Amino acid sequence: MNAILPSEPAKGYCLKLMEELDGSELGRSLKEPGQGRMLGILVCTDGTVLKAYSGEPSESGLPTCSDDFVPPVFDVAAYRKILADYDRLIHTSEDHRLISRQCWEQLKSLYRFNCYDGLIHDLDSIFPDAPSGTGDCCAPRLLSRAYALGKAPLSLCEFFYGSGSYGHKSFNNPCDARCKGLLPAIIGLDIVYRDDAIVVVNKPSGMLSIEGKGEDKQDCIASRVRRLFHSCIQQPCIHRLDQSTSGLMVLGLTKEAHDNLSRDFENRRVHKEYEALVDGLILEDYGKISLPIRLDVDNRPHQIVDFSQGKDAVTDWEKLSIENRYGRKVTRLRLLPETGRTHQLRVHCAEGLHCPILGDALYGTAPDGEIDRLMLQARVLEFTHPITGKLMRFELESEF
Repeated sequence: MNAILPSEPAKGYCLKLMEELDGSELGRSLKEPGQGRMLGILVCTDGTVLKAYSGEPSESGLPTCSDDFVPPVFDVAAYRKILADYDRLIHTSEDHRLISRQCWEQLKSLYRFNCYDGLIHDLDSIFPDAPSGTGDCCAPRLLSRAYALGKAPLSLCEFFYGSGSYGHKSFNNPCDARCKGLLPAIIGLDIVYRDDAIVVVNKPSGMLSIEGKGEDKQDCIASRVRRLFHSCIQQPCIHRLDQSTSGLMVLGLTKEAHDNLSRDFENRRVHKEYEALVDGLILEDYGKISLPIRLDVDNRPHQIVDFSQGKDAVTDWEKLSIENRYGRKVTRLRLLPETGRTHQLRVHCAEGLHCPILGDALYGTAPDGEIDRLMLQARVLEFTHPITGKLMRFELESEF
């Protein structure tokens, strides 16, 4: 996965740690065949420096939390007891895979993570199908420890030292297999891409893009980005997704990046694609909807089609498939908005195609039973990087 935080100044501390390992007994032991480990450093905004190593706790000379390395995210004594119990079982069983799975299920119940929201979440609630070893990597250990201490993360860097599957002294980002399904819950953001100028996130359905009115509407993508990236401008949002819509958003961390991208959005130099499941059978393969939209002032935030006072709104669409879902026929669509009016895709599906998006309480039927969300996702986002000029394209897998 991509780096979730800037590498500096943590990278400088990693280089110093490498030098310390070079001249130590621990460093020599890590260079033994297959004994290498990933190590990581997290620097907090108050200057606190936290260190971690990956893998299970052992007694093979690796440093402990008393040596300034953070502890695992579970009770070590309980962890070792479970390992010992299953070690006896595995030697008397013919189905080693089954015993290993059962062992991991027991171990997994011990994992607890301190998260950005000040709460402690267990691994099953975050990542139910987590593979074995999830939570043993450096990044989740470091971030959990920082939040447990009431500190805000600033910079994160990891490197591999010794003999193993990575290059000696190579710098690495958090892994896809274990960290990708875990870190978004810990830091409160699913980061698809990040650099010094922009961040691209996958917004979950149900979350606001920017703050609303009232204290209960202050938690949003913009506020979480500001909290995680401390040099971020006050309002990083360039565009918005409806609260019920999930998918890709790009935010500007600097004024220059924000202003340049805002102009590209205004001048329609950004390519966006959405995917939706709509209620009903659409026979045509593709089409264009052109229906002007305005706010229904007597029924906010509802939008209505109005040919005299509405603003131009145009959406191209393509049928992807007809499916039997939720006890009915539904159509999967690719939606390409040419304009960006409020609730445009939702209104155009309901009024232009006469097939509202599933789970749309405003323009169709409210979520119920198996349909627990609005089935609309911003799946593709393509734009020119506001600083480098490089073409950037991001694409998500369908969530439904």
